[in-house]
Amino acid sequence: DLLRIPELRRAFIASTVLSMAWDLFTFVTPIHGTRLGLSASVIGLILGCFGGAIFLVRLVLPVVVHRLREWPMLIGAMIATGVAMAGFPLLSSVPLLMLTAFLIGLAIGGTQPMIMAVLYNAAPEGRGGEVVGVRTFLLNLTQAGMPLLFGIAGSALGMAPVFWVMAAVLFAGSACGTGRRAPK
Repeated sequence: DLLRIPELRRAFIASTVLSMAWDLFTFVTPIHGTRLGLSASVIGLILGCFGGAIFLVRLVLPVVVHRLREWPMLIGAMIATGVAMAGFPLLSSVPLLMLTAFLIGLAIGGTQPMIMAVLYNAAPEGRGGEVVGVRTFLLNLTQAGMPLLFGIAGSALGMAPVFWVMAAVLFAGSACGTGRRAPK
């Protein structure tokens, strides 16, 4: 019955889509880098840029949350991540790959705390634990199934279509977020 609440449904969709994007990036980037002929150290630097951006955005997040509301940040993160994911497989220059990984980390890094705030605010009285449980179930479901799907699709089609499908999913997720009702 929690999925019948429009605000929660939108938050579950946003949470799942952003988690899928995070998982895709960390799972598929080493495969993409290997296909480009990059060394493990260089691939590690690219992923390190992603992780460093996540660390940085979480440091400044307390200042930012007082200026921006949750949904605009989540929608912006989905759009920015989608744009970066769409371009990522077209890049072969290591500095550009590192910059794009950093931008993805910035966009997606602050979303988890924002999602938790949206879920908490939309949860029915006394059902916050249930809401977090549903979110955890959805995230575990995608973390178990999506790497397999990414791997199969990547083997069959190459990495670019995998990134592009994820970008399309992010854009669709951002559209779900924009359809929310204004607070009363």
